[in-house]
Amino acid sequence: MSAPRDIDLGGILVDPFVRYLFFALVILIAVRFVVGRLGLRSMFANPPLAEAALYVCILVSLVTRWI
Repeated sequence: MSAPRDIDLGGILVDPFVRYLFFALVILIAVRFVVGRLGLRSMFANPPLAEAALYVCILVSLVTRWI
């Protein structure tokens, strides 16, 4: 498996980790929508902390899966 390449955006090289940050944010937004629709936010004592932890878990799973 080859190493991820830098992304060229108008002459600026962007690290592949930035791509993982963006994908994790998109997945988190989708999960937040589903959790909100199901009314599961009330299950957490501190919902922002739970969302931050979920974001980190999603990010770690993306990085370990694609590297």
